[in-house]
Amino acid sequence: MAAVSEESGKIDVSQHRPARDVRKGYTRFQTGDVLFAKITPCMENGKIAVVPDLQSPFGAGSTEFHVLVPEAVEARFLFYWLSRQSFRHEAEFNMTGTAGQKRVPPDYLRNALIPLPDIETQRRIVTRIDELFSELDDGEEELARVRVDLEAYRKALLKAAVTGELTADWRAANMVSETGPDLLSRILKEKRERWSACGNTRSKRYIEPIGARDDHGVNLPAGWATASTDQLALHAVYGTSCKCSELDEGLLVLRMGDIQDGRLVIGKRKFAPVGERVPLLAKGDVLFNRTNSPELVGKTAVFDLDIDCSFASYLVALRLEGMRPQFFSYWMNSAYGRAWIDRNRSQQVGQANVSAGKLLGMSLPLPPLSEQSAIVELVEDLMADAENMVVSEVEAASGSAGLRQSILATAFRGELVQ
Repeated sequence: MAAVSEESGKIDVSQHRPARDVRKGYTRFQTGDVLFAKITPCMENGKIAVVPDLQSPFGAGSTEFHVLVPEAVEARFLFYWLSRQSFRHEAEFNMTGTAGQKRVPPDYLRNALIPLPDIETQRRIVTRIDELFSELDDGEEELARVRVDLEAYRKALLKAAVTGELTADWRAANMVSETGPDLLSRILKEKRERWSACGNTRSKRYIEPIGARDDHGVNLPAGWATASTDQLALHAVYGTSCKCSELDEGLLVLRMGDIQDGRLVIGKRKFAPVGERVPLLAKGDVLFNRTNSPELVGKTAVFDLDIDCSFASYLVALRLEGMRPQFFSYWMNSAYGRAWIDRNRSQQVGQANVSAGKLLGMSLPLPPLSEQSAIVELVEDLMADAENMVVSEVEAASGSAGLRQSILATAFRGELVQ
């Protein structure tokens, strides 16, 4: 069943086995036959295909296929007739069996009516449908390419942002009153002053933040500094481990799946029970996914919602000073941040982890605050422009499936060719 694609009619006949291995328990077919998935949900999803040329006289496949042997009808004419959603909807209505194991009975297909012009007209109809569908295929392939290009553009943009390449012209045109090294000195001074102001009650001596190590791999522009997360963080907090529910009665709890492409996109909502004591997010906090499969660890986004929220225990919330949270997110989602995560994550039976303590020891570039603001503005504007282009492509292609069905309906009303 997996060899037949949904809707497209594509079929993979590259797998070969000795005939003795498929002598029993398989459905036989040959070149030119039409395979029609009879079981739910494969039938509804359009797993239908014409068998192409085979290396041997016969092939074998899943017993969940009906095999239609065309006679007095072109194979692709029959394929297109069966591919219509209206036909599949009617077939679904006539399924028999229990839930999850419903099948289209063979008698339904045997008794189904099909309009049958002469062979030459059938061929002309098939040729015209093929031409129109080919144009739609080209549009869908272009959309897929645009989406890939957007991801490549996003990666290149983030790299340029965190290395200073993006703001090279900005630096040439602007003087800053406080450089990156000046900013870092001020942050560290203010940290110590806050500790002193609290009366030294938390500790007998001041503990300096973890120092930065120049291991981020970036050749810093003039006026930038290297800082550690610990030097920039007011706090790093783990989320709640309370049992959440879908009842909209408590506080919304953000989860890993809500972080998509460096942004918060709220999916299925979960809520902490009413009265549960949970950590709260402030606007501008950075959410970092600390544990899951290796490719998902490190997903990062800025909390920018105007609602009260908590967050799940596998997330870390960072509150920063001296660094725009968006710049920190750009860093974590860039190739440099990804490389740091890959070097520093722990691994246990498919589960990777980057603790808050490990994250606080990370080194990253620290541009002047004014340049950070310029970087954020440029990235947001450029990404918005790129995404708008993709949205235009998506809107142009969004009617593709409906258009295919409209073409088929027109064809079998006899209106596609004269």
